[in-house]
Amino acid sequence: MAAKVPGGIPRQHWHCIWPPLFTARRKFNDRSRETENLPFIEYLATIFEEADEDEGDGDEGDEDEIEDEDDVPSDEDEDEDAESCNEQSNVRCFMIGMVGEDDNLMSRDQVDLVASFCEKSKVETNEREKKKHVALLDERCMGGAGTGKRRFRPSEIDLATHALEDEQHDAARRIVFVTDLDSSAIEALVTTVALTQAPALRNLFYKHLTSTASIGVTIKHSGFQDFTLDFHLPYYVLRESKKSWRDTREKSNGEPLRQFWELPFLSMPTNNKPTSTDERYCLYEAMTSVGVTGNDHWTWAAYGFVDTYFDSRESVDGYHEMIGRRWGRADPLADGQINADEPLWDPREYFLKVVEIRTGLALMEWSQIINRMEREVQQSRTNLFFALSSNDPKAKQEVTNFIRWNLYMTNFLRLLGMKLSDTVAAWDSFRENGIYYFNDYSVIPIETAFGELKAQLQKLRDLEKELRQDNPDGLNVHLSLENIEATNSQQKTARQLEILTVIIIIFFPLALAANLFSTTGVLPFTPNLASFTIVFLSLVLAILVVLSNWRSWLHQMVKYNKKAIAYYNERFDGEDASIIPPKVLKRAMLSRRSRKAAPPEEWDPEKGVKKD
Repeated sequence: MAAKVPGGIPRQHWHCIWPPLFTARRKFNDRSRETENLPFIEYLATIFEEADEDEGDGDEGDEDEIEDEDDVPSDEDEDEDAESCNEQSNVRCFMIGMVGEDDNLMSRDQVDLVASFCEKSKVETNEREKKKHVALLDERCMGGAGTGKRRFRPSEIDLATHALEDEQHDAARRIVFVTDLDSSAIEALVTTVALTQAPALRNLFYKHLTSTASIGVTIKHSGFQDFTLDFHLPYYVLRESKKSWRDTREKSNGEPLRQFWELPFLSMPTNNKPTSTDERYCLYEAMTSVGVTGNDHWTWAAYGFVDTYFDSRESVDGYHEMIGRRWGRADPLADGQINADEPLWDPREYFLKVVEIRTGLALMEWSQIINRMEREVQQSRTNLFFALSSNDPKAKQEVTNFIRWNLYMTNFLRLLGMKLSDTVAAWDSFRENGIYYFNDYSVIPIETAFGELKAQLQKLRDLEKELRQDNPDGLNVHLSLENIEATNSQQKTARQLEILTVIIIIFFPLALAANLFSTTGVLPFTPNLASFTIVFLSLVLAILVVLSNWRSWLHQMVKYNKKAIAYYNERFDGEDASIIPPKVLKRAMLSRRSRKAAPPEEWDPEKGVKKD
C-alpha cells in the first residue's frame, strides 16, 4: 500500500536487503586483527619486502641452473615494480593500491588527479598554518553496556610524518572531520587508514576533489566482506561581504580547487536605488563529502570533508569549544546537531542522520540563492516598467542596462541549474539502486529534503525560461534604443551647426567689410563709419538671403542645366545644328558615333571571303 511523506509525495514500501552478516558482531583472529590495525601503506611495504625476500631465496637456489642463461631477467627487472612504488609518493602508491585493484577505480585518471593534486600542493607554509587545527577525531570503543574509551580533540598535521596526532588504531568507532581537505590532510589520512578502509577513502578523495554529486552503497561480496556508504553534495554559497575569499588549494594546472565569481549584476544600479561600493555579492563553490565504511555495526569509521574557505562558521576549533553549551560534545559531521557523547552505533542510522542534516544545510543555501534571484528579477522588471514609461533620457540607459542584465542573469541561472540538476540526478539514481539497503521510513526526511531541492530546481528553470522569452523583445528594444540614440546625436550635431551658422553670419560680413575698408583705392567712396555700417548690413543681408533661399536657387540651377542639355540634344539630332558652336558640335558628333555600333561584316563560309 502506498504511503505519503510529509510533502505529500506518494511512495512505496520496500523490503530492506541489508546483509545480516553486518548486524552481528564479527570475530577476528589474531592475524586479521593485526592486519586491520596496520596502516595500508605499511601493509604495502610489508608485501614488497616479503616479495623481495622470496625472490632473493629463489635466485640463490637456482643459481646453477640460470648461470648459463642469457635471456633470464635480472634481479633489477624482477624488483622493478617494488622499486617503482618505493620511488613514488605515499599518495600515489595509496591510490594505485595492490595488484588488480585498479579495475575498481571509478575513472582512469583517478590516480593521477589525486596524486598530482598532492604533489603540486607541497609548498612551504608559515608557522601559523603549521599549527592550524584541520581535523577533529572522535574515537570510541564499546564496552559492556555503555561507552568505554573515547577521544575527542582537535588534531594537527605533523608535516614531517604527515600523520594525524593522537590517532590510535584500536578504536572501534572512529569519526574524522576535516575542513578544506588539502594535500597535508590527504597525506595524513593515507598514512593512517586501515587496509579495509583504503578503497572507500580512494573514491572519497576523488569525488570530493572533482565535486562529483553521488549517493551510494557499496557491498563487497568477495573476500573479507565490508560495506561503504558515501554521500557527496556539491552546492553554491552566496555571500555579501567587502572582500572575496579565494580558495588557496590549487589543482595541478594552477587553478583554484574551488572557483568563485563576483556578481555585480545582482545589484543593478537605478536612480531610485543607491548602491554600495563596499559590499558585493560573491558566489562560491562548496562541497561536502561523507563516507562510512566498516566491517559490521561495531567496527566502522566515518570520514567527513567540508569546504569552509569562504568564511564559513564551521571550524575544527569551533566544534571543539561547543562542549557544555547544549549537551555533551558536538558531532562535527552532523553540524553539531548530534550529541557525540551519546553516539549512534548503527552505521546506517548515523549515515542517514548526517545526510539529512547536510542536505538541509545545502537546501538553505540553495533557497537563499534562488530567493535572491526571484527578488532581483521582480525588482528589475519594476524598474524597466518605470523606465519605459518615462521620457527622461536617463531612463533609456536603464533599459539598456536591463538588456545586459538579462543576458548575465540567464547565463547565471543556467550555471546554477546544471549544478542542482546533478544533485537531483544523484538522488534519483540512489532511489533506484541504493535505497533498498535502508528501512523505508528512515529515509523519509531525506526524501522530503530532496523534494524541496527539486522544487528549487523547477524555480530556477522557470526563471531562466522567463528571461529567455524576454531576449527577442529585449533585442528589439535594444535596437530601437540605438536608433533613438543615433537620432539624438544627429539633432545635437544640427544644433551645433546652427550655432556655427550664426557665428558665420555675424563675423564673416564684419571681417569682409573690414578688409574692404582697410584697402586703399578699392572703394569708390570715402570710407567712414556710416558707409562701413551700410556695407556690413548689406553683406549680412546678402548672406541671409543666400542661406534662406539656397535650396530654391540650387533647384533652379539644376532645372536650367537639364533644359540646356535637352536643347543641345535636340539641335544635334538635326533640327538646328547651325547654332551650336563648332567645338561643341564636334564633341557631340564623336560621342554619338561611339554610341552607335558599326554594322557587322558578312562572310561567305564556302568561299572564305567577304560578301559584297
